[in-house]
Amino acid sequence: MRDTFMERFSSNWSVEARQKFRREPAVVRHNYHEHHLFSDMALAALIERHPRELIDFCTMGDDATDHDSWRAGDPGALSGMELIEAVRKGRLWLNLRHAMDLDAQYRPIFDAMLADMKRANPGFRPLVAEAGILISSPAAQVFLHSDVSETMLWHMRGVKRFRTYPPRLPYLNRDDVEGVLHQDKTEDIAFDPAWDKDAFTLDLHPGMAINWPLHGPHRIENQSGINVSVPFEISTQQSRRQNAVLYANGILRRQFGWTPRSTATGGVGALAKLALAAMVKLKIKVFGAPQVDLPKSAKTFDIDLAAPQGFVDRQPV
Repeated sequence: MRDTFMERFSSNWSVEARQKFRREPAVVRHNYHEHHLFSDMALAALIERHPRELIDFCTMGDDATDHDSWRAGDPGALSGMELIEAVRKGRLWLNLRHAMDLDAQYRPIFDAMLADMKRANPGFRPLVAEAGILISSPAAQVFLHSDVSETMLWHMRGVKRFRTYPPRLPYLNRDDVEGVLHQDKTEDIAFDPAWDKDAFTLDLHPGMAINWPLHGPHRIENQSGINVSVPFEISTQQSRRQNAVLYANGILRRQFGWTPRSTATGGVGALAKLALAAMVKLKIKVFGAPQVDLPKSAKTFDIDLAAPQGFVDRQPV
């Protein structure tokens, strides 16, 4: 017997959204936020069964230029509902990585969203797609950064102000993307508040989703309520090719002292770079790579319901 429950949920792509998808910021309407799995009770149950090593517990300061205030913490033995309450009262950000594509209850929503994207854009052929769930406090923010995957953010609860900036200088230096691909820097980008005049700015309400171009710098400031969103991270042939060229540029810069000028993905030079990137990645796959600690991965606070901001700092040892 066919399960028709998920047929209640869908997204509405305007002609403009279809045309802008992956090229410019594209806004879509949906009703996935009405699914019961985005309620407090369902999310608390998910937090408790989801592998803890796949959940990030973070906090941050209120200065949009202070990337260093972003840090990781420890939830201890708190229950899922207690962690939801800590988020509600504090300044916390929880990332349940792979929750949508790994959890059996959430996977049908993941599949439906991905099908929507493919149906609305026949040329869109993802090679790999994954999605987590973000749960964040009313006053939380995410600092300016650039993702190495193609991204679409589906918003479920609360209100968040989303800003994205053109993927070019001065907002984005391709050397920074190289650093992320080589895992020697974080995705953070130095931010100048004067850039906001050039940003595409949108207040995301429940039932809205947004997509923006690959590597597009973006930042988020929550406006009200517990915020719940589903970020899709997608790898396509185009994004892999662009990232491979940038990765090869990083090899030439780091190992040969040569500063490449081009990030083009077509032509003889690009083919040579793609071959170089493939060879280096094969070498790493066969022989391994030195273990590198992820930046800002050290736990510096403990989530605490009794604390005004929902956490207490650990004392330096």
